[in-house]
Amino acid sequence: MPSLPLNFHSKKRFGQNFLTDKNILSKILKSISVSEDDVILEIGPGKGILTRGLLPWADKVIAVELDKYLYGYLKTDLGDFNNLELINSDILEFDLRGFLKKINVKHKIKLTGNIPYNITSPILEYVFSNINLIDSVYIMVQKEFALRLVARPNTKDYSSISCFVQFHMEPTLLFTVKRTCFSPKPKVDSCFVRLLPRQLRLKPKDNDLLFKVIRNAFNQRRKNVLNSLSTLLDKGEVTDILAKLRLNSNLRAENLSLEDYIRISNAFFDCNNFSHPVL
Repeated sequence: MPSLPLNFHSKKRFGQNFLTDKNILSKILKSISVSEDDVILEIGPGKGILTRGLLPWADKVIAVELDKYLYGYLKTDLGDFNNLELINSDILEFDLRGFLKKINVKHKIKLTGNIPYNITSPILEYVFSNINLIDSVYIMVQKEFALRLVARPNTKDYSSISCFVQFHMEPTLLFTVKRTCFSPKPKVDSCFVRLLPRQLRLKPKDNDLLFKVIRNAFNQRRKNVLNSLSTLLDKGEVTDILAKLRLNSNLRAENLSLEDYIRISNAFFDCNNFSHPVL
């Protein structure tokens, strides 16, 4: 195995914490359950510990690495695998649809990676913007963030990000990973999370409006929903809408389910006096 350049140091700006625990690697590979037909997009392969575990089983692995030194290292270290597509790019700028078309992949793919905390939300937005291409997502995120992803109403971790993620996908926390399993050691533990695309029973009439309602409620989460949502519509009309939906106006943001927010946003959409904002 070739060595990394002598001048290589993990870069804080890239959130580089490399998995070193082989037992955790085995748990990850078992969770992903790779088959010979799978095409897998790996975000930030780093030193390639997961990449090397995926390659013998998958049809193809597309590994997108931003760090040019790690890209060069992986190109040498994993160069014998003809089913590896190694890309030196920022994942947020990577044209997944165009690349899959280029390499003639016509079925949905799996996505995995150890996601830096500082770009977790943008990466999730990237995932959701490509959701029609993705069969399932398996990612490592900081434990605090993972708890928010899977949180349900009436819990302290429930937040706007909970609603945003659960609108698109069904998240499951698979297992916790101690900070000692990484090098350099991060300050907090992580969790390995599975996200599966979902179909909601109740559909919003306007997605942007739904997310605006959710953000307004959680940005003023100490207020009751009557007051927090009165920044969008006349207070009397908000009162009428909540009453019609049989929602207590004294409830707070964390007491409402995603379906409640969809019902509220749909009622706002139908309200004659509501001016639909350009978001």
